[in-house]
Amino acid sequence: MFRFLPLLKSQPPFIICKANWQNFVKSNALAVIEKQCEMYCPKPRFPPRKVAVVGAGTDVGRIASLFLKQQKVIKTLALYDDHPEHNVCGVANDLAHIDTSSEIEAYQGKMFLKDALHDADVVLICGGCCIQPPCCNSLDRDLFFYNMQHVRTSTLACAQFCPQAILAVQTPPVDCNYALCAHTLKVAGVYDKRKVLGVNAINAMRANQLFCSITGADPSKNQTPVICGTGRCTRVPVFSAAKAGNFPQTQVDCLTRLVREADEIICKVKSNTEQGHLSIGFSTARCVINIMRGLFEGPTFIDSALVEQGDPGKCYGMPICATPITVGKNGVAGYAVPNLNEFEKRLLEDSKCDLEDMLNLGRCYAVGDEYYLHPQKTCPCIEWRPCQVCEPKKAVRQK
Repeated sequence: MFRFLPLLKSQPPFIICKANWQNFVKSNALAVIEKQCEMYCPKPRFPPRKVAVVGAGTDVGRIASLFLKQQKVIKTLALYDDHPEHNVCGVANDLAHIDTSSEIEAYQGKMFLKDALHDADVVLICGGCCIQPPCCNSLDRDLFFYNMQHVRTSTLACAQFCPQAILAVQTPPVDCNYALCAHTLKVAGVYDKRKVLGVNAINAMRANQLFCSITGADPSKNQTPVICGTGRCTRVPVFSAAKAGNFPQTQVDCLTRLVREADEIICKVKSNTEQGHLSIGFSTARCVINIMRGLFEGPTFIDSALVEQGDPGKCYGMPICATPITVGKNGVAGYAVPNLNEFEKRLLEDSKCDLEDMLNLGRCYAVGDEYYLHPQKTCPCIEWRPCQVCEPKKAVRQK
C-alpha cells in the first residue's frame, strides 16, 4: 500500500500513499486544511426533495403540512416547532398515517432546528403570533414586534444550515418579515434574491375566487394577480388582468374592498375568535408545491409573491413588489408585471407609501438601524375608529 522514496542525506524518511485523495498521516494542520477544502470545494449535492416547515404546530402549519404530505414531488417533509404546547410530534405521527410516499420527520425544540433544516430545498417559515381579533384597530406594525424574533432566528439558522434553500415567509406581517429575512441573509453573506419570497397566495386566491364567483369563470383556468404588498393597506388586486369581461366600476370597488378586508370579515363571521386558517394553509401549501415543481419538474407559475424585482423600472419603479412570478430550477426565473387601469394605478400609488414603510421597518431591525415613522409614510386608508365589535386584545400565539 505504501512505497518508499530514496533517502537524502539531510532529510528524514517519509511516506507517500498511492491514493492522492486521502491523507494517511493525520495532524491538526492537515485536519484544518481538509475542512477548508470541503468548504470551498464542496461535493456535488443531490437534492433530497425536502421541505422543512418551521412553525408546523400552529394552525396554518398543520393545514399546510396536511396538503404537502399528499405531493409526490416532496420526498421528505420535516416538521419543526419550538413550543411544547404545539406538540409537533403528535402532528407528525398523525400525518404519518396518510398512505402517501412522502416521509415525515418531527423535531420539537430549538436544539433540533439544525436537523430539521439540514439539506432542505424549501423552508416555509409560518406560525408566530396573530392579533385576536384582527377586526380591532391593531396595526401590522405592532404585530411585527411579536413575530420578528421567530423569523430572525429561523432565518439565521437557514443561513447556516441550508443556505441553498428557498425561503418562503408566511409569518404575518409578511411585508415586514420578508424584509427582515432578506436583510438578515445579506448580513450573513448568503442572500440570493431568487431564493427569498413572501407568500402572497392567500390574497391572489381570494381575489380569483371572488372574480370567478361573479363572472361564472372556472377558477382553475383563471388568475387574478395581487400586486404591491401583502398587508391590508398594501395589497392591490388587478381585476383588469382577469380573462373574463369588464366589470362595472362599482363592482370593482366592492371586490377590492372585500379583498382588502377579508381577514376582518372572516374574523367577524367566526365570532372574533379565529382567522381564516383553512384558506391560508391551503394557499400556502399550494405556493410551496409550485416552488418544488419549479425546482424539480420544470418552470412553474405562481400567481403572486413578494420578491425583489429583476428590473424595478419595469415594475412600476418598485425594487420590491408582489407580482406573478415563474420559478425554475434555481429559484425565481421570471417576473410577470400586469398592466393597470387608472383605478388600479391610483390604488397602487396610495399603497406604495405604506409598503415602503413596512419594508423599512423590517430592514432596520435586521441591520440594527434606528427606525423612524415619517408622517408621509402613514397609509391614508387607515381610519382610526373605535372598535364596535369588541375590545382590542393582546397578541396571542397561534395554536
